[in-house]
Amino acid sequence: MVEITKKQYDFGDMVGIFATIEDTTQFVLVPRGCEEALNAEKLAGISPLGARISNEPMMHIALSGDGFTRDFTSGNTLRNSDTAYALRLVSQQLSESENDTVLVSRFENGTGLIATQYLRYARGGGAIEAYNELENTGETVTVEAFPSFNLSCISPFERSQDPHKIVLHKLLSNWSGEGKRYSVTADCLAFEPPWSGLGLRLEKWSQTGTMPARGQLPFVAVEDVTQGICWAASIEAPASWVIETAFRNGSISVGGGMGDFLTAHWRKKLCKGETIRTDKAYFTVVRGGLNEACSRLVPAYDNRSDCKAGEYDLPVLYNEFCYSWGDPDLDRLRKMLPVAKKLGCKYFVMDDGWFIDRYGEANHVIGDWYIDDTVFADGMKAFSEEVRAAGMALGLWYEFEGVSVESDLYREHPEYMLTYDGKTINHRGRTFLDFRKEEVKEYLRERVIGTLRENNIGYMKVDYNENVGLGVDGADSYGDALRCHIENVLAFYEEIKRSLPDLVLEICSSGGMRHEPRFLQLADMVSFSDAHENPSGVNVACNLHRFIPPRKLQIWATMRSDYSLEDVCFTAAKAMLGRYCLSGDLADRSEEIERAFEESVAFYRTIVPVIRDGVTTVIEDGEIGSYLNGHGRTYLVRESADGSQKVVYAYAIEAPQSVFDIDVGSYRVKSAFHAPSDLAMCNGILHFTSGQCALWGSVILLERTKKR
Repeated sequence: MVEITKKQYDFGDMVGIFATIEDTTQFVLVPRGCEEALNAEKLAGISPLGARISNEPMMHIALSGDGFTRDFTSGNTLRNSDTAYALRLVSQQLSESENDTVLVSRFENGTGLIATQYLRYARGGGAIEAYNELENTGETVTVEAFPSFNLSCISPFERSQDPHKIVLHKLLSNWSGEGKRYSVTADCLAFEPPWSGLGLRLEKWSQTGTMPARGQLPFVAVEDVTQGICWAASIEAPASWVIETAFRNGSISVGGGMGDFLTAHWRKKLCKGETIRTDKAYFTVVRGGLNEACSRLVPAYDNRSDCKAGEYDLPVLYNEFCYSWGDPDLDRLRKMLPVAKKLGCKYFVMDDGWFIDRYGEANHVIGDWYIDDTVFADGMKAFSEEVRAAGMALGLWYEFEGVSVESDLYREHPEYMLTYDGKTINHRGRTFLDFRKEEVKEYLRERVIGTLRENNIGYMKVDYNENVGLGVDGADSYGDALRCHIENVLAFYEEIKRSLPDLVLEICSSGGMRHEPRFLQLADMVSFSDAHENPSGVNVACNLHRFIPPRKLQIWATMRSDYSLEDVCFTAAKAMLGRYCLSGDLADRSEEIERAFEESVAFYRTIVPVIRDGVTTVIEDGEIGSYLNGHGRTYLVRESADGSQKVVYAYAIEAPQSVFDIDVGSYRVKSAFHAPSDLAMCNGILHFTSGQCALWGSVILLERTKKR
């Protein structure tokens, strides 16, 4: 039997095991109580057919010139490089405080590279925060891959596991189709060993550029159905990123981080005395399934301590975009003010269209940010004060990273724009500011921060509607230059927050294409999607509970003039899945619909503590299927932090008279919005039937029954 040296550390109800075999160290994470159940042959890298193949190291660093394991790896991945196998674990230091546990593991390769992994566990939490640093004390090297994390030997309990019972979960994310769960069993991925055990099977996904949630979210989960255990991870990914799920030696490894040379043309020279650092990764393991794992993972990057006092109660807002559709008129908007005030909205947001192109050559020319004096005849500040007098703060839309070629800024300062291979990046008239240039930031301090301050703006929605692409000029590689640029973009966001500490910030990117932990932490809110009026918004919002804190998840409740009462109730029930954002035409509606508005907002306020502090325990998303042409029912259950309340969200799309029987346990109905006529509780089962309409939604608040 191969000799295994193990060191293990407790992280709450998880145990991290560093297993070293023939000088190669892998990191295995299991629930507490499972550490003695690890299969020794699986850990040692003995395949189900008896072959011994080298283990996967936990630090998958690759340098230019490295060779790779001869398992048909080269060209598909930068895992298992010469450098990765040369790194030796030389020390570990554990520090514990009232708030957290931190483990620092140091690796050296013998020629001057020092790789350090930092693991932090916050007391009472359910996930581990991780990042890596690489220091060079020797000759200059070129780094081509430097991921944030790697979890090995999944699942470590059986030498030969049933591939039908290992499930890989991903979250697909496209424009107006964010967060869709994609689950596939290992056998469908050919994650089974061949006759000799040799070879690496890879499921790899990545995003290249500056829209990190385009295509897929930076997330992965692997579930062992037989053992009832699930591993899940998310990575900070403000720009290019890669996640790899690799099957080798009969085991699955998952890892990832910033885009590497294969996926994002990222490579960086590291000279003597220099250090580079990865973004953070967050990972967990739990006895349970996907939803349980996600409910532990999401709070790890929810920076709740930074919540503004005025945001604590998750106030309702109104955004006029689905009313004016980018062509605002103050006389029409003034009709919305008294309604928004009556509904208790705190922010009145002007979306795209408040600015003007001086030359009139194109609509919605971005980059100059001239206030449209035909809209604001008395100035924007006067309207801002009018909104304040109605008890709300005015909000403005910006897309300050992009520049239209018709703008004055582009004409006068083409040198401000990002270039690729010496040419300005121009996507059909859209170019991009280079935030590495001090002149760019100085310009935006005037046109963005200055405009917000001078006009007493209390809310800003920042949009981003085009991807830079592979990379930009100005560093060791296109990918490295892009990474430097995006770090400066993030720094400018931080500058806005420091300059205007009371400003409420919404992050948007064609709806949801910047759904990733760093942008989520910057924001007070993030736009859930551009599914403004679509029934699919229900499924998008439900599925995003697996990745985004609902207290930050801003969901549109667009009210069209032709909506029936049932349409209004469906839309309002959808918006209560997160931050309630009204839009569309709210004025001159029937008394019945006005009353529905008021009842929905009043009910929303009663469930705010569950939205803000609770845990989503059930997401039943399997029936409807298609986002665009969905038919069926769906529901979600969220439980309060103390377990005293539950909120049940239920929807039927093109499925009249759908029957719901939901196991909720020892609770009773306290109140409901748009309550079903046959709502009843029996032996812990909540029973009801949807209406006859095409779109139906209800939100039900339950309270725990008192013990006798």
